[in-house]
Amino acid sequence: MAHLAAMPSFLPGLGQLELSNLLSSTAEAGKILVIVRLNGGNDGLNTLMPMEQYGQLKTIRPSVILPENKYLPVAGTSLGFHPAMAGMNTLLSEKRLAVVQSVGYTKPNFSHFRSTDIWMSGTDTDQYESSGWMARYLESQHPSYPNTYPNPNFPHPLSIELGGESSLLFQGQNSFTSLIYSNPDQFYNLINPFVNTYPSTIQGSRLAYLQLIGKQSQVYGSVVQSAFRSGTTPFAFAENDLGNQFKIVQKLISGGLQTRVYMVQLTGFDTHSKQVDTQDATKGQHTYLLKQVNDAIVTFMKNLDAQNLGDRVVGVTLSEFGRTVHSNGSTGTDHGTVAPMFVFGNSVKGGVIGANPKIPLDYRTSDELTANYDFRQVYGSLLNQWMGNDPKATNEVLFKEFPKVQLIKLFNDSDGDGVADANDLCPATPIGAVVDINGCEVFSVPVNNYALQMLATTCPGMSNGAMKIDFTDKKYNYVLDVKGPSNFAQTLKSSAGASQLLEKLVIGNYQLSISIEGQKTYLQRFDFQITEPASLIVQSIVRAESNRVELELSGAKQYYIQLNQKIYEVNESNWSGELAKGPNLIKVWTDQACQGNFYKEIFKSEQIRCFPNPCENDLNIYVSGQDREVQIALFHLNGSKVISMYHQPDANRVVKLDLSGQSAGIYLVQVTGNTVNQQAKIVKK
Repeated sequence: MAHLAAMPSFLPGLGQLELSNLLSSTAEAGKILVIVRLNGGNDGLNTLMPMEQYGQLKTIRPSVILPENKYLPVAGTSLGFHPAMAGMNTLLSEKRLAVVQSVGYTKPNFSHFRSTDIWMSGTDTDQYESSGWMARYLESQHPSYPNTYPNPNFPHPLSIELGGESSLLFQGQNSFTSLIYSNPDQFYNLINPFVNTYPSTIQGSRLAYLQLIGKQSQVYGSVVQSAFRSGTTPFAFAENDLGNQFKIVQKLISGGLQTRVYMVQLTGFDTHSKQVDTQDATKGQHTYLLKQVNDAIVTFMKNLDAQNLGDRVVGVTLSEFGRTVHSNGSTGTDHGTVAPMFVFGNSVKGGVIGANPKIPLDYRTSDELTANYDFRQVYGSLLNQWMGNDPKATNEVLFKEFPKVQLIKLFNDSDGDGVADANDLCPATPIGAVVDINGCEVFSVPVNNYALQMLATTCPGMSNGAMKIDFTDKKYNYVLDVKGPSNFAQTLKSSAGASQLLEKLVIGNYQLSISIEGQKTYLQRFDFQITEPASLIVQSIVRAESNRVELELSGAKQYYIQLNQKIYEVNESNWSGELAKGPNLIKVWTDQACQGNFYKEIFKSEQIRCFPNPCENDLNIYVSGQDREVQIALFHLNGSKVISMYHQPDANRVVKLDLSGQSAGIYLVQVTGNTVNQQAKIVKK
């Protein structure tokens, strides 16, 4: 929701400025900045270890440092990434991640609240400001916000925060500049449309402001919800706090929302204790948090690339401070001064910026690391190089001028195709088009144009495997060349994208090459494998109260089940059948003989009842059912048989057994027949 409860004391002055020097219209695609806030103070030394000082740091921070061989070497440097940051290390090697080392500010404050305010407001330690640096930037570009918004040029929100709470970052000098969401798909129009007039007083101005924000929230909410529902994520995000926030951002961007600034956040970096697992330093709270950051950012970039959106988005991480060089007595670290900032994206000038943190040889616990870069150098560099802000305007936003750091690649690319304007022979290619080194569009199809589905596996020595190929774009004629085991070769043609079926395939690896008629340079290859089917697995449960057997089936899509004389074809993983009295034969098999089969016999017995029990001479045995003859045996408890004879139940289904010749004691009576197989314990007086 928007900041409905916020009412600055200077509200009567809203709306008196004229619109000038705006951001590019949110009615069309533009550059996007994603801010990743790591709440609590991230331990920069364990995140990115200066390995040349590992021996000294092992002495200074013994309870939190990881084993030396667990850090991931950063190519071309003496640094080592935390093992949870493997994906970020790959981005760095791909020149899509910039690491700005030892970022902080002069006279650092070690209070979470104050230091957070400093980072969010973009001010000096002794400077107190009630507005955030990003809000000041947005307001400088949109001086009439929020009075005339949304409008045809700016139909989408300027900025969005996720994480459930508002931050100083987006609090402007005139208004709040962001909308806050946890799940846009659950955004409801809580405020009915209304238009009221209010008196020209301070109170009236505040009520008018609330009415304006409420109406604005309704319009923005509909746009955001529509984009969220239209958005897609080809690659699944991890189901955790940060992953879910990045998933929302991904769906909004891919769904067509043209919001320019997003902020996501992850809490828990205030690792005073249990920063690492005492049994394994590669595990623990810090590892858990860094893995969330790594997985969310890497998956985010994979999704953007898959949707040809990667060149439009740059992200940056920030935290209110770093951690102490030394570890404490609680397997943790305390509030420190500096930590690295990460800037990621396809347009980033990748690499490590700045020297490694330098630990004094005579280190004392009172020593703190000195900042190589002021955090506002990163802010200003992004505003100028990525957001396209005028340098003078950036100085006004940050209240002074700061030296810039080269974070974004140094060339102009007007059509956003990744080729510098100076080398671009086709300067007006559409956004998202695949281009060659000259910037000219080359033929391509969507990344999800092909769908391969294995329809059937096969047994060794057989050729029953099958693979189906579907095409999303139906306007082309496709040619499929398939090669496989034992010199297998087959060519198929798909006219107008008709589905194709590869059949009679043996076990083994295959290569599928797809070309398109009329496109000489286009070729797409896929590898797939035909495998042996899984083993048939059957679990059976007999339900005595309902005279039924239940089967749980796995290993195939279709099963054949025989229960006594009936055979059933089953396409589900669960099946039940009614048992007959007496012996029941159950057999299960599939179309593939090599999956095996299941065989079981279940005897469903009629019941017996012995009376009187205890007895003196005659024992009556009631035998339910319809067996004309049953065998009755009497056993001592040690297993020795006393008597065994065949008997015919009388009209009342009772057999009388004379026990007068037996000594007193405890016996087992067993009754067997066509439909009965029961035992009972009796006492002979």
